[in-house]
Amino acid sequence: MSAFPEPTDGEPVDFLEQRDDETESWARADPRQALIESFGRFGYKVTLRDGEDVHYCALGLEDDEYIGRCDCKGWQYHDGPCAHLCTLRKADFLDLIDVEATDGSPDDEHEMHHATGEALEGELHDTAIEQTQHHEREMEGRA
Repeated sequence: MSAFPEPTDGEPVDFLEQRDDETESWARADPRQALIESFGRFGYKVTLRDGEDVHYCALGLEDDEYIGRCDCKGWQYHDGPCAHLCTLRKADFLDLIDVEATDGSPDDEHEMHHATGEALEGELHDTAIEQTQHHEREMEGRA
């Protein structure tokens, strides 16, 4: 389940400001010391060396501008990108990952939301998930 209270659109991410202001997020971001696993077109699991948890991030390029999001509280409650997104940006600069281009389409936006674990209201797969959960509860009741 996502840390987001409700879905938000992918947002432009200003990494230059983080770098120029020498923020804590930028300083903590070290892709060579982090565990980064990509999944899907935009999704990444990021674990920082000084962090205990895996965080789910989405990062893409739209018109040569980074668009991103993360499920961490730093992203949710602070201005600017979190250390997880800064780690991905540095990894892209070092050619450790390949950030995919997005055209801003609803499908791409949907995929970015899913990368961070967000569920959008009225999703097509909600019924299938609910049916699976109902079936699992029934099976537990029979055991």
